Amino acid sequence: MIARSIGLRAAAMGKLPFSQFQQADVDIVERASGFDGFFKLQQLHLRHKRFDGSWSELFQRELCLRGDAVGVLLYDPALEAFALVEQLRIGALGRSQSPWLLEIVAGMLDKPDESKAAVARRETAEEAGLEIDAITPMLEYFCSPGGSSEFFSLFCAKVDLAQVQSAIFGVADEHEDIRLHIVKVDDALQYLQQGIINNAMTVIALQWFQLHRAQLPELWAKLPALDCQHEA
Repeated sequence: MIARSIGLRAAAMGKLPFSQFQQADVDIVERASGFDGFFKLQQLHLRHKRFDGSWSELFQRELCLRGDAVGVLLYDPALEAFALVEQLRIGALGRSQSPWLLEIVAGMLDKPDESKAAVARRETAEEAGLEIDAITPMLEYFCSPGGSSEFFSLFCAKVDLAQVQSAIFGVADEHEDIRLHIVKVDDALQYLQQGIINNAMTVIALQWFQLHRAQLPELWAKLPALDCQHEA
């Protein structure tokens, strides 16, 4: 069954069917703070179980602490269009392309009493000025587990874009300057194929949409209004 809550999926995560290792097979000998700013960096001295049954040597790694994030693909099935946002991303500086990227709405899960669905709704209002009519979870993934703890939960939401035009949004205190774009589904998928859309969360969301597009009405009907206060 396609419609499964993120909470149920999360309970099934954590162990590959063919893996012999778990969290206890990593020994963190020392954890020290390396930097504490917009990003938080820790220095870890650790060792881990090896595939041959022995333990590795003690070694050092830097870990960027980013926490959990939420992304939401805003889709109007009547118009066959998405609401996507454009903003500056410093990680894209220094390349031949523009550092202003076209993305899905997203934000951090940084309040202990706020659910993932609530973050999706809040960020949709802040970054796109829109309300969500129905929402369903897509999938969850690690962004860059080689050096970052960031973990994304993606949703697909139904919105009404009939009277919506391009506009500027964002939270001033967070130095956000965000332009909303209404993009036809066919155009967005073409941008995906052409590499114009090349940030991971948007690529993954659009690929999920291609796989599950026909099932969305059923998914939204089963989960028309996730409890924003208590949904895991």
